[in-house]
Amino acid sequence: MSAEPTDLPRTWFYRFARVVVTAFFRLCFRVRVEGLDRLPRRGGVILASNHLSNFDPPLLGVLVPRYIRFMGKAELFRIPVLRRIFLSLGGFPIERGRVDRRAIRTAIDVLQGGTCLVMFPEGHRSRTGRLGPLQPGIVSIARKAGAIIQPVGIRGRYRLFGRIEVRFGDPIDARQGSDEEILNNLRAQLLRLTGAHEDSR
Repeated sequence: MSAEPTDLPRTWFYRFARVVVTAFFRLCFRVRVEGLDRLPRRGGVILASNHLSNFDPPLLGVLVPRYIRFMGKAELFRIPVLRRIFLSLGGFPIERGRVDRRAIRTAIDVLQGGTCLVMFPEGHRSRTGRLGPLQPGIVSIARKAGAIIQPVGIRGRYRLFGRIEVRFGDPIDARQGSDEEILNNLRAQLLRLTGAHEDSR
């Protein structure tokens, strides 16, 4: 499902979890990947994806041949068992409904450390499959971290043996262009990669 991993953690739990999750997706879904060669292999990269399901982060985690970090809603991190699992797999909490400066600082540190970070610029899952408005915070984080924004489009339904397509677009340099131009570029690529319509709400 993915190219040879390059910078993955060597802890036994991470390796075990990766094997289990990879087997799960291979057995349960028909996953097709396009354009993975466009993903930068070094430096801080934001994987900017549309968001259809809670399966999106682990799917990207086993497809991308790099270590990726992700944000999770803080409520999950208040459960001791889940907290240990998510932290071991690269997650960190974010308080939803307000500006969580601590999570933003963590995101910038992750990117400046040369790691990939999954972000869903819509800010929530799409119930309809349409692409909602993109939040401008992703551009601000990319600029401050000096990171590349990598558009990723996920298409399909997570039904047993269903087909899931994951398509990688052209990397966007957040240092070039205005915030509006970068967001418009990202939106246009996500619409093309997913084949979705835009949600005007």
